[in-house]
Amino acid sequence: MRVSVQRPFGIIVLLSVCVTLTFIGQTMPYPVLAPWLTAQGLSLGSLGWLSFAFSLGNLIGAPVAGGLVDRWGRRPMLLIGLMTIVVTNAVVPLFDSFESIVVLRFLLGIGNAGTMPAAIAVAADISPEAHRAKWIGLVTGGISVGLIIGPTVGGILYDALGFAAPFYVSAVTAFVAFVLVVVLVPETRAATLTRQEQVHIGMLDVLRNPPRPLAVLALLLWVDFLWVFSWVATEPAMLKHLYGDLAYTATMFGTAVGVFGAATALVSMVAGGLSDRYGRFPMIAIGLLLNVSWYFGVAYVTDYPWMLAASIISGVGAGLVTPALSAAYVDMTDPSHRGRVAALKEMIISIGGMGGPLFSVYMTERVAPTQLLVAAALLIAVTGLGAAGFALKRRGIEQMHPSSPRKD
Repeated sequence: MRVSVQRPFGIIVLLSVCVTLTFIGQTMPYPVLAPWLTAQGLSLGSLGWLSFAFSLGNLIGAPVAGGLVDRWGRRPMLLIGLMTIVVTNAVVPLFDSFESIVVLRFLLGIGNAGTMPAAIAVAADISPEAHRAKWIGLVTGGISVGLIIGPTVGGILYDALGFAAPFYVSAVTAFVAFVLVVVLVPETRAATLTRQEQVHIGMLDVLRNPPRPLAVLALLLWVDFLWVFSWVATEPAMLKHLYGDLAYTATMFGTAVGVFGAATALVSMVAGGLSDRYGRFPMIAIGLLLNVSWYFGVAYVTDYPWMLAASIISGVGAGLVTPALSAAYVDMTDPSHRGRVAALKEMIISIGGMGGPLFSVYMTERVAPTQLLVAAALLIAVTGLGAAGFALKRRGIEQMHPSSPRKD
């Protein structure tokens, strides 16, 4: 069901801007944490606990937030998530202990759990079905634009002004997004559900009666889990290799991540609609296979320009995967469950974000960084090949039964 609103495409563009500002606020401190831990005399393995704390908070908050997205509406949950970023980032510089920052990351995870479920739900509510991935790609592309600006500017601010500057600036950008949502983003949930459907909404409804086919849902959830787990599980090893072995600065690392984000954003926004034409799983498969270039690049590339090239290729892959993946969830979800299914996606991402740091804490000091990175690359590649096989199987079924609806 598509909700009728005035200037829906304009709302999508505005929502993309708000998501961009949100992820600038989230990622600007990213390149700061590794050198800060080193300055505090802590190992880079401690970075895993910061990721774990955020993911644990997100896991706890997502079930509640998903139900509230469907019950209270999309707009209130966007506002709560943005204000959480403002407050937590504004107070981080007031604390100088590792334990305090772990607690703040946990609170950020809880408060921010409904932000992306709400944003995706708005896009799904107002987008035409024939262009669903294209419009969702514009919204999710804002994540990647945030990755361009946030880490790059964060690294520059840290190198120039020290620890506090990236946190204060990120709080300001999140507040700007908060104001834009208050003034310009309409509520779309009220037009989607009846009053009777708005009561007794809970996460257990989705768990008891999940979207089907279950095989499709399982593959989508696995891709989301692996996407996050692979990054955070290899993050300390990655930083140990880049900062230690290759002598990267915070600006160099932030730029490499920013280039990745630029490629992801461009492909998501320009080519996100490819899965509307060619199917979700073919684009997911191609994107996953391209994405492994980041891990191989970090493991083996010593020339910085070639590392930037690997970042671009990997970003192109991410730009194909992200809109196709989000649209695939929407394809199989009833409008009355959009917030909760998006929250289920966030919960799986959070489990990956929790499992990855625990894995890295144990493995970083025991296994060579390049071995961890190559293992992650191979696991992603195998999943990409599995998605390709899944797409071919479904296409064969369609050729035998042409009347079957296409959902890949």
